[in-house]
Amino acid sequence: MMTVAALGCHRLMAQTAVGIEYATEMQTDFRNLNWVHLLRLRFSRTWDKGIRFELGTISIAKTRSERLVNDRQVFSNIEEENLPVSLSVAGWSFNRGASSLFAGLRNLNEDYFTSPVTSFFTNSSCGIFPTIPANYPIANYPLASLGIHYTYRKERWEIQASLYNGRGYDGFTADNFLFRFRPASDGILGIFSSNYQSNGCSYHFGGALHSGSHIGKEQTEERSLSGIFWGYVEQRLTEKLYLLAQYSAAVPSDVWCRMFGGMGMVIRFGRAEAGFFSDCAVFSGEKEYASELTCRVTFSDHLSLQPAVHLIQGACGFRIISLIRVNINL
Repeated sequence: MMTVAALGCHRLMAQTAVGIEYATEMQTDFRNLNWVHLLRLRFSRTWDKGIRFELGTISIAKTRSERLVNDRQVFSNIEEENLPVSLSVAGWSFNRGASSLFAGLRNLNEDYFTSPVTSFFTNSSCGIFPTIPANYPIANYPLASLGIHYTYRKERWEIQASLYNGRGYDGFTADNFLFRFRPASDGILGIFSSNYQSNGCSYHFGGALHSGSHIGKEQTEERSLSGIFWGYVEQRLTEKLYLLAQYSAAVPSDVWCRMFGGMGMVIRFGRAEAGFFSDCAVFSGEKEYASELTCRVTFSDHLSLQPAVHLIQGACGFRIISLIRVNINL
């Protein structure tokens, strides 16, 4: 009922926007099945002088309590524990010229690692390098936390900077409260990214500092100041062929995930895209190699179909996972 009412408002008020994103994914390791669902609802209201209120919810459901494979990098970027409803965004943004400032509840996935080629793949590592979420309990999907986010766009440049509470949450209880801001115990996360685009190519460099607890080599929480830096390139080789290269490392290296690197290619033809990506993540005492072969067919502005095959070699052994994902956007 709330969704229907919001869609009615969308027609009546030109400055109000409503969006629905639904992804459903069937996974198999050729022995078991898992069916995952992700629903995102978005609402925004813009006033004069560039003031906008943003609200986003997230709901997750799956049929299998355990993942098909306990891989370190997580082969599916939508699978998480069942979550009836949580907030991904709730706050105010202020736009003036080339600058934009957001204050409120937010997660990193709204702004970082969202370029077209990285967001094409279904694995988690393309969307945010494992040196970040594997080491820090930060506001990474499906978690969010209070903070401020600044964006500056000028011609081919985009610069982003954020300050977040050092730990992310997804609930409304006392010990898991989304709007909790506790820098003394949770620490602070500072993150920065500089992006340059030219002739269909994009170049990204960034880094982050975290002052709260991180996951150490023995997979126990340790508290100290530590950081990550990263860079990735989306290089257009021809009109339809793109090369993707990524690298990230932790400083100092006394964290669980020390290094990550990957390369891939994407080719586009008509309403279809196909791509291959392969990476290596270095964890304490082990390495994990993961590859993905995928394609996506876009039937309309609202519907797409994406099958994928994942090959994983690491502490879980050698595993093959196949999935097919349907995306619906309204």
